[in-house]
Amino acid sequence: MKEATSIAQQLESKVRIRFEDCDPFGHLNNGRYIDYFMNAREDQLREHYQLDIYQHMQQTGNVWVVASSQVAYLQEVKLNEEVIIRTSLRWFTASDLFMEGLMLHPETDRVKAVVWLRFAYLNVRKGIKATHEPQLAELFEAAAVKGAGKPDQYFEERVRELRTMAVAE
Repeated sequence: MKEATSIAQQLESKVRIRFEDCDPFGHLNNGRYIDYFMNAREDQLREHYQLDIYQHMQQTGNVWVVASSQVAYLQEVKLNEEVIIRTSLRWFTASDLFMEGLMLHPETDRVKAVVWLRFAYLNVRKGIKATHEPQLAELFEAAAVKGAGKPDQYFEERVRELRTMAVAE
C-alpha cells in the first residue's frame, strides 16, 4: 500500500461504454452505472494507492461491502461513448467509507451521472463489522476530500451543486 504522504484525492479513468451494458436504445442501462463506477474505483485504488482490495481480504480477512448506494442520472450515456470516471473518498469513519463517483464527458467535464456509495468494512470470517487498521486510517485521512466523520451534506444537495456548476460553465 502506498504511503499516505502526497497522494491524489481525485482519481480518474477513461472507459468506453460496451454493447452488452446498453439497452435496446443504445443507452447505458441504469443497472450498469454502479458496475462502471466500482470497476473504475477498484482499478484506481490498485494503480494510485497500491491497494488491492482482494489481496487485502486474503491477508486480513476484512473486506468492504456496499451498504448503500444513490445514483443520479444527469445526462444520457451512449453505446461506444468514452467517458471519464472520477472517484474520490469523501468521508470515512472507523468502519465505513463514503465514495463519490462522477461520470464525465471527456472534453467538457460535464457531469453525466453521480453516485454515492457507502462501504461497510466487515470481517468475513466472523461476519461482523471491522475497524480500519491504522495504516488504512492514515491513507484515508490523506485521501478523503471531506475528512473523517459522517457526511455533512445530503445527496440531493450535492446533485444540485453539480447541476449548478454545469450551468455556470
